[in-house]
Amino acid sequence: MKRSLFMSLIIAALAIAMALPLYAAGKAAPAGDIPVQGPEGMKTTKPVVKFSHKQHTADKCVDCHHKKAGNNDNAKCNTKGCHDNGTAKTGANSFYAAFHSNNPRSCVGCHKAKKATNPKAPTACNQCHV
Repeated sequence: MKRSLFMSLIIAALAIAMALPLYAAGKAAPAGDIPVQGPEGMKTTKPVVKFSHKQHTADKCVDCHHKKAGNNDNAKCNTKGCHDNGTAKTGANSFYAAFHSNNPRSCVGCHKAKKATNPKAPTACNQCHV
């Protein structure tokens, strides 16, 4: 009896140990380019950016995405309650600022920071909005 209980506990512990990396990894990044579209009703003046996760594999998901409390998924930036304000140019909920501020978590801020080591890092509007 004790031996079967011990073996059952060992098997359960191994199963959990093998499943933890899969749980910690979360969802895989999309394979193709994804359009970065503003919140519904937002008026845009430039073409939609097509973001390539493939070109950003050196970056960690959390470099750009932050997780909402109690949610382990990397939500889209325009998710309700995140950067869903399509009219403001500044502020925590501004969709525009999420991509264009000098904060290193924004696209422009990150690209400007990387310019020192990678002169090809795009920072001009027409390099992303194509």
